[in-house]
This record gives sequence, structure tokens and C-alpha cells, in this order.
Amino acid sequence: MALSRVPGNEELYVGGIFTLRRKNILETTGITHIVSVLKYDFKDFEDWDKYEHLNIDVDDVDDENLLGEFERSGSWIENGLKEGRNGKKGAVLVHCAMGKSRSVTIMIAYLLRQNSEQSVASALELIRESRPIAEPNDGFLAQLELYKEMGCPRDIDAHPKYQRWLYQREVELALAAGMAPDKATPVSQTGPISSLPTDLPPTPLHSACTHHFLHPLSWMRPELEQGLLAGRLECPNSKCRGQLGRYAWQGMRCSCGVWVCPAFSLQKGRVDEVTKKDIAVHQVMGKDGFRTANVNSAETDGIRLPPEMKGKENL
Repeated sequence: MALSRVPGNEELYVGGIFTLRRKNILETTGITHIVSVLKYDFKDFEDWDKYEHLNIDVDDVDDENLLGEFERSGSWIENGLKEGRNGKKGAVLVHCAMGKSRSVTIMIAYLLRQNSEQSVASALELIRESRPIAEPNDGFLAQLELYKEMGCPRDIDAHPKYQRWLYQREVELALAAGMAPDKATPVSQTGPISSLPTDLPPTPLHSACTHHFLHPLSWMRPELEQGLLAGRLECPNSKCRGQLGRYAWQGMRCSCGVWVCPAFSLQKGRVDEVTKKDIAVHQVMGKDGFRTANVNSAETDGIRLPPEMKGKENL
């Protein structure tokens, strides 16, 4: 299967890299523009200068970022179809190694961009009508769904949902490496995320810390939804609006030396601390049989505290 024409009114084709060796097929189909979605040196192909060429240097792996290329490739394909030769419209070939995952992903993104009624599933089925092997990997499919959810924006880089997606990727990598992330993005507009690391080492210096670090809380939502990477956390009382602390999606270092990422901190001097002393009665087994025991409810109710707070105080 050298190349397959996508059903529709436009001259769109999907294929593998060996298609580029089929000069007669390229000429017969009138290909004028080629999008290559792989890492390859194309200088050994004959008559390569006959075609307008866009190269997207990516691997076919789930965590590769193709989402950031959707607008560049989409606008390039759109212009390629308009700017053919001798006054005729162009014909665009999008290829990868096999014409199965990367190239199909770019083609689906283009179809979504051009038709707001198209879904990822319907675009994929359209391509499969002529190319049954079409099958983007799971990571690319998720990126296509996010692209559709974003509304196929012309400025992907500035879109908050794209920034959040980049942030989540960066934090996962940074936490795995035990480092602060290089990038950061604001919280999801559908609700705060909770990503305070649970493996931070406890510190005996917590009593000297000047801040409490928390998971995002519901009252923080208005501030976090502004899409800023860092800012103030203010009292939710509209008559007060005093600064209680600050947040930084790129993280911040506590005065005790622990790095918290992302960081949602409250100044100790701006909040009241209450130590919960709720006592629950439980039956426990002793050497003389069952007996009742008073147990702190925070130890039995599954209350999650930041690591440096465990066993000390509860906000």
C-alpha cells in the first residue's frame, strides 16, 4: 500500500516512506507538497527539489509531542492545497515510516482543524476507508482528543490547556528525576489538581518553617483559574481579600530546605492553626483479649497531610 487518498474533495494522501521511491505514483497523483513526520535524511531521494517539503522530526512513541505541531502542519497543508503548479490546486502527501501512526495523526489533526463537526473517531474512520492500517498510538490519540477539546486553536502554545498538558509532562519527568521542573502551567479550569509530592523527606525543622504547604483547595479556584504560573493566595472573604500566601507551579523551596512542586503555601502568621484532638473509640486486641482504646481520628480516618506535617499538626 504505497499511498492512500483521503476521501473528500481535497487532494490529500497518506503513505509510508517507500512512497517517495515511487516517482511514477507521485507524478500520477500530482503531488506538489510533502509532509514528512519522522527523523530521516531525505537528500538521497531523486528530484526532491520538485516538491515543497515540511519535515516534523518526531518518533512514533506515546510521549512524543505532536500536539504542538498540529497548527504548523495544518496551516502548511491548507496552503499547499491552494498553491499548486501552473494555476492548479496542489496535492499534499503526508507520510511517516509506515503510513500508520504519525502521518495519520497529522492528517486527523488537519481534518479536525478544517471541520468543527469532525471528531477524532470520525476522522480516523474516514482515513481508514482507503487506508485500513491507519492506527495512531494511544498517546497521539489522546493528544488529538485534547486538540479537539481545545477547539483546534490557531495559537496552540498560548492555550491554557496546552500549557497544563506540558506542565503535567514536565512535572512527571522532574519528580522522577528528583528535580524542579523547567516549565510550569496553570491548573485545570475544570478543577484544581493535587500533585504535591508524597515522598518528600520529613524534616525536624518544620516548626521553624514560615509556611504551610497544602494541596490545592476549592477556595483557591478563582485565583488558579486565571492561568498564571505564580501569584497570590488571598482570603476568600470578599470583604477581606488579604494575602494569605502564594503559589508557584514551578515550585518553591521551603525555609527548611525541602523543594515543593507545585507549591501552594500559606504564611503561618496569616492563618490560625488548630490541632485536631478528635478521639475515636476502637476495639483493639491486647494480650488479655479485646479492650477499648482511644485513638486519634486523624490516624484512622485516612486524612492525608503533607509529609513534613505528619504526626505533628493538622491544618
